Amino acid sequence: MNKYYLFIACLLATFSIRAQNDDFDVMLDSIQRLRKLSKNESIELDNRLRYAKLASDLSYKTKIDSTILLSNERIAFVNLLKNNYGISIKLNRENLKLAHKINDSVSIAYTSSQLAYCYSLIGKQKDSAFYYYNKSFSQYKKLNKTGSAIWELNNIACLQSDIRDYTSSEKTLIKAINLSKSLPDNNKKYYHLASLYNIIGLNSKNQKSYDKSIEYYDKALLINNKLSDDYEINGYIKKEENYLYAKINLAEVYSKKKDYKKALSIHEELLKDKNLLKKDPLAYAAIINNKAYTLFLAKNNNIRYIESLFSEAYKINDSLNALYEIAAGGNDMAEFYHVINKKDSALILSKKSYKIGKDIKNYSEVSRALLMLSKIEEGEIGKQYLYEHIKLNDSLLNVERASRNKFARIQYETDNYIDETKRLTNQNVLIVIIGLIIILIFVLILIIRVQVTKNKILLFEGEQQKANEEIYTLMLRQQAKVEEGRLLERHRISEELHDGILNKLSGSRLGLEFLSMDKEDQIKKKYSFYINEIQSIEREIRDLSHELKNTQLDADKDFVSILNDYMLNQSSLHVFEYEIIQNCEVFWEDINDYIKVNLYRVIQEAIHNVIKHAKASKIIINFSINSNNLHLDIIDDGIGFNSKQKNKNNGIGLLNIESRIAKLKGKLMIISKIKSGTTLTIQIPLFKPL
Repeated sequence: MNKYYLFIACLLATFSIRAQNDDFDVMLDSIQRLRKLSKNESIELDNRLRYAKLASDLSYKTKIDSTILLSNERIAFVNLLKNNYGISIKLNRENLKLAHKINDSVSIAYTSSQLAYCYSLIGKQKDSAFYYYNKSFSQYKKLNKTGSAIWELNNIACLQSDIRDYTSSEKTLIKAINLSKSLPDNNKKYYHLASLYNIIGLNSKNQKSYDKSIEYYDKALLINNKLSDDYEINGYIKKEENYLYAKINLAEVYSKKKDYKKALSIHEELLKDKNLLKKDPLAYAAIINNKAYTLFLAKNNNIRYIESLFSEAYKINDSLNALYEIAAGGNDMAEFYHVINKKDSALILSKKSYKIGKDIKNYSEVSRALLMLSKIEEGEIGKQYLYEHIKLNDSLLNVERASRNKFARIQYETDNYIDETKRLTNQNVLIVIIGLIIILIFVLILIIRVQVTKNKILLFEGEQQKANEEIYTLMLRQQAKVEEGRLLERHRISEELHDGILNKLSGSRLGLEFLSMDKEDQIKKKYSFYINEIQSIEREIRDLSHELKNTQLDADKDFVSILNDYMLNQSSLHVFEYEIIQNCEVFWEDINDYIKVNLYRVIQEAIHNVIKHAKASKIIINFSINSNNLHLDIIDDGIGFNSKQKNKNNGIGLLNIESRIAKLKGKLMIISKIKSGTTLTIQIPLFKPL
């Protein structure tokens, strides 16, 4: 029985392992498919990057370092294609660490090469590029991958050529040529040799060894003839491409040698291909630009034809956004225009070449542009361009000299360089840790200071609020004393009128009435007239006395009178009409002083904004109470504004109003249109906010 159970358990375990293996195989297949999609050049780069990241995510689930490394290499490469050089460098450095960890020589060589290429494109760290190209070359040589090793030597030679270390570059190229000769006779060998002789020819041209340069270009063309007509790399037929660019460079050498006839014959030969513009527009533009420049140097009199060639080449390069070609072609055209006395055109082209040259860090074209600008511009401006040209050339020489020294040190002290890099890496980590600690301390101090400042602000606002309430209370007391004085004065005048003047007038009237009893009719009529007049005066004085004696005051005399005084003062200063309207149910004496203080400040700010911005001729202030809420409308007939559009120029006036109303737990609504005035509607609950 036990054997039976044991058999079933073994069977279930076998099925489980097989299922897990099947899942793992499916995952590996998915990773392979995603990597393949990331290599598909017909897919957009963003999608290729997404596929590479998905492959990487799945690779981490396998927990197999080699699988992870291969997937991460795809991410780094696609980022390189997207010109994300910084990201690509970071990823390749991580990949290199992982490659060293698993001792994967192929990945060490490949990743080192990718790192070197990224650094060379950045331009500022050519020593790093040189170091990693050397590292990649050493790895490929150990692996007997001769073709890849030759390619790395080619890259090293180009770097050396960039810093004008042509002697070292030529040595490196000869080393690569000798290595290429060890390859079997096939297309790969001929392609390498043709490319290497082309570069040596270019170096010789830059050293002005024109005969030597022509010799190397002829060798390159001779070897290139051995390539199969259909041999291609990345979709480009190499025999045709090598021939085309070797001929272009050869024509340029003849032009430099002042053998313009030979140079022009090469240009004419290349232009016989009527499909060249369609097949390789950059090459076509280079040929016609060089042809135009050669004709210009040869002092050909067909100015219009030369100008048309230059213009056509420039337009093609501009349409292709070929920045180096635009800068170089622009400098060539500027020289031509300067000679034919079209200085304005020459100035425009030189300035553009100067800017583009700086953008792409091609300082030889920047130097050419500066020299031409120094010739075109007169006076101090021209001198400034000349000084900048001299300064740039001096700095380039210093940089090249320094780079040569760095390259030499890297070449012979690679092991020490690696140790130093490790030491610097550890030091950088330590610096970063210390920096983070210091930053953390500063952040904590900043947080504490901010908190202390906030507490001070809150304390200040509380004190300011108390001060506002005290000020308003003093205003009310002052108003009450004024009203009390007015009332006492009215009482005194009323008593004087009633008890003094009125009694005297009454006595006079009675005397006149008594005398009128003995007079004749005519005299009686006169007496009656004067008596009536005195009675009329008596009635007026009595009415006035009663009015003055009336002690009933308006309920709104405290707040509204203060507001009315303010509006009266502002209207006299700034010439506008105003009207204060209030519902009879507004009992200001029952409303909290805190609300009245802030409400008064809100009205002040609103009136200030109207005076400053609105150009209004009339302002209406309307108070009312509804559902235990105090409503305030401030209406003007000014120019208005677009209340739906935020305007940074509005200042802090509206922000202050919003802040005060928020303190009162109220609501603010602004209704305004251009040329239609503005209405501020405010609703405040009649209780003091907490």
